[in-house]
Amino acid sequence: MTGLLLALLLWCVLAPRAIAAPTVPLLIGDTLDEQGKPKPLNPLKRKLLDALEKELNVTFELHMYPWARAERYALDGAGLIFGLPINADRLHTLRYSNVAAYNNLWIVTRSDASFSFNTIDDLRGKAIGIVRGYHYGDEFDNARHSHQFRTDEDIASRGTRLTRLMLKRVDAVLLFQPSTQSAHEVETEINAYMAPRLRAIGPAANASFSVLPKPLSTDSGVFFAIARDKDDGIIDRINAALARIRQRTPN
Repeated sequence: MTGLLLALLLWCVLAPRAIAAPTVPLLIGDTLDEQGKPKPLNPLKRKLLDALEKELNVTFELHMYPWARAERYALDGAGLIFGLPINADRLHTLRYSNVAAYNNLWIVTRSDASFSFNTIDDLRGKAIGIVRGYHYGDEFDNARHSHQFRTDEDIASRGTRLTRLMLKRVDAVLLFQPSTQSAHEVETEINAYMAPRLRAIGPAANASFSVLPKPLSTDSGVFFAIARDKDDGIIDRINAALARIRQRTPN
């Protein structure tokens, strides 16, 4: 009887640990406030990660870094990375999942300094505010490296970059938003977000923000990725989980 009680006691102590969801390190680019402090994860991203955790029976252990550092750690095999765009070089070293979500890349200007945009060449001679260490697609990078325009790289603080736009330090700022939003919806959201900050800017805040009707890129995918020599099947499991989630999600 004593042995049975001891066995039951050990089961009660050890069983929860045995069935606990395994932890999976997940690297992600940080989003900062104007003071450079990390902001909470975007609600849409959090919802996606929560759904995947349930499907995979894992717990994502988030590690938020500037994008350049997050990419370096991912290449070193520190864990999955979420949100790192695809380019040719990364495909050699990282294995990417299927598309997990879609974004549009919008061009934001001051309302009194808007311009017509149809192709990347329309950015010629302008100063464009971007997040330091991020990648906005091969076409943008090629035009940037050929000096068609100048980039102003800043921390991952939307408020800081939009403030620099209002102060005329740049001509435009690039912002990713979910592809379900229209240019007008993005513009309304940005102006509401920046309203209290504009009051602090003072007389220089003598305009509002405009989002150009045509995004710089449409439906640029958001992916998970992992170093190719560290993929133990997790990418295939993520792909299957994403497919199941989409089957249950109404169109």
